[in-house]
Amino acid sequence: MKKILPILRNEIFVIVYVLIIFLILLRVGEIKKITTYNVSAVSSLKSSHLITEYEEEPKVEEIKSNVYKYRITSYYPGDECNSTKCTGTGLCTKDFDVDEHGWYTYNGKLVLAAATTYLQNQFGVKENKLYFKYYDEVTLTIDGVQYEGIILDTCGACYRNEIVDLFVTNKESVLDRGYRGVDMVSMEVTKKK
Repeated sequence: MKKILPILRNEIFVIVYVLIIFLILLRVGEIKKITTYNVSAVSSLKSSHLITEYEEEPKVEEIKSNVYKYRITSYYPGDECNSTKCTGTGLCTKDFDVDEHGWYTYNGKLVLAAATTYLQNQFGVKENKLYFKYYDEVTLTIDGVQYEGIILDTCGACYRNEIVDLFVTNKESVLDRGYRGVDMVSMEVTKKK
């Protein structure tokens, strides 16, 4: 028994030592937070801006409390991404008016798509990024003119970059400002749910 006890104690010491080394090795390179981006199902959002260059877009620049600089792009029914006539809210082109530019409006406000809270599980969450809910209202300043806008749809590319997507009637009505930070639009959040 006297011989077995020291051998057993040494064996337990070796096992504990090996376990400690193993646990240390497991912690090397441990990731604290994982954010995923599922780009395989992106086309289900029907946004024309899912086909973009993979260059870094300028970061959101906060001007004052709730005014930001964004790139504005456009999508329309039947575009190259097969966008439909309906938005994420269930409202469709029949529910909208069209302004003099060929842009859809709802109750006098531009119809917009943005990064919303509804598909964060699919696209991931970026720190310090502004996410919207449907019916949030904004004021856009485009080429020096202010327009009221309302978020009624979700835009896949808007999760990757600082983009807001304008719903327009056709290709001739497309608006694109702010590419690579040139002529970005100012967007003030006026009503958030």
